Amino acid sequence: MRRRRVLRWCLATVVVLIMGPGALANEPVKVATPTLANLIEPDGSGAYQRLLERAFQAPEVAFEPAFYPYRRALQIFEESRVDCLFSLTDVVRRRVGDEGLIYSYPLGKFRFHVFTLAGASPVESLDELNGQVVGYIKGHEVYLAPVLEGGIGVQPVRSEAQAVEMLRMGRLDALIAAVPDMRPYLDRLGYSPELTLLEGFDRLNCHDTERNRAFIRRLSNELRRLKEQGVYQDVMGPLYVPFQIDS
Repeated sequence: MRRRRVLRWCLATVVVLIMGPGALANEPVKVATPTLANLIEPDGSGAYQRLLERAFQAPEVAFEPAFYPYRRALQIFEESRVDCLFSLTDVVRRRVGDEGLIYSYPLGKFRFHVFTLAGASPVESLDELNGQVVGYIKGHEVYLAPVLEGGIGVQPVRSEAQAVEMLRMGRLDALIAAVPDMRPYLDRLGYSPELTLLEGFDRLNCHDTERNRAFIRRLSNELRRLKEQGVYQDVMGPLYVPFQIDS
């Protein structure tokens, strides 16, 4: 679901205002987020941002995003310097467990695959990557740690677009990256859908407080309603990865 090149990092927090009654009125919920290619973008053009705009049409909440690098976002969330973290749900669970954390209804699903240039034989097994020059998007190592423990030699690249160009130039033999992030480039690439290295959901993950529970409950109710009404597919278009989930 995870990064594009940005001109600068905004070292601020995402502020979500909960316009509820009583003590919750106008209380800010601070959220750290990495950039997710085509999904959450600094210019506001990401598919998840368009989906959140629909969810936040209800007067209870408003959303204004800002960004941190992957590791920085994870660090300040683990240090409780922000209330919530976007994406990285399984990473957080792996590092600190579930205790004291709550999660929103998913905004989307992602799957990591091995990509090669179109026309090449798709990679069917990680063993085929031995001795190959394999790229990954810088920052994705926090997701891919369980996969990379197998000793695959990898090379970080700045963005999906740069990785595709490096494949074209022969500077990479293969690329480990995510769908839907790579959907805009699939006319130039091939992969084996059966070889799924990792899959998960993009959610908002929050520390379990009364204020955060109220926010997550309201957001999840809106997202679930939009999903049931088919708005996810309409808003996200080709970036939508179908999923079924109860919570």
